Amino acid sequence: MLLCEDVYQLLLDELRVDERGLSCEVDEFNRLARLVNQEIYTDKIRKFEEDIENIDALGELKIHNYDIPLITGVGTLPTDYSRIIGSPRTLDGDSVTRYADLVTAFEHGAREEDYLTKATLTYPTFMIGGVNADSHMQIRVTPSTITDIWIDYIKELSVPFLDYYINDTTLVYGFFSETGDLQSVPVGSTYRDGTAGTGVATITSLTNNFDWGEDELSLLITKLVNRVAKQLPDELLLQASNREQDKSDAQ
Repeated sequence: MLLCEDVYQLLLDELRVDERGLSCEVDEFNRLARLVNQEIYTDKIRKFEEDIENIDALGELKIHNYDIPLITGVGTLPTDYSRIIGSPRTLDGDSVTRYADLVTAFEHGAREEDYLTKATLTYPTFMIGGVNADSHMQIRVTPSTITDIWIDYIKELSVPFLDYYINDTTLVYGFFSETGDLQSVPVGSTYRDGTAGTGVATITSLTNNFDWGEDELSLLITKLVNRVAKQLPDELLLQASNREQDKSDAQ
């Protein structure tokens, strides 16, 4: 896990704040971090398990053997579901594991009309689609008498966010860690929403760190610098960040 505060400070170091001033405010960092985070994720998914680096990078996002109860063959996928990996499993009448076959809606209809190809407890099928009342994606398993299915999936990325306050005199940022414990805004400082600090622990931190490990730190910083550089009147910084971006994309 990469701490948002560490990533932000490293970004400022790369931007050489001593020469350019605070060229990336925290609010801007939070917006850019969300975009870059998703960009890296999309690229990793596109190259899913092509090599050991990809396997390691996505390792913390993989959830294995998740049990989904079914009612008349329909179950709700987990709330953090992004995409399925591997083959879902069911148990037949003799408690033997059977792997379900993914079918499209058109294929499902065609197969169910044919006695020789229709789904059975030994050769079940499944489709992904439809949502429940809470707009969560569903899985549909045939035969509908099956009561559970186990899946492996990749969960969605959490959205990175760095929560902060500002000293009213020095205008220096202070940051909150990712925790469920109440934290305080010091007297003489102001929380990001405009609330004056009282020194009493009343703030629930919204800081959410990156899901990536240390191996992705360089790529993350490179992409963030590239985003910021495009907004600054500094052609050398932009050229350098583009070169680093090309190196990262080629790996």
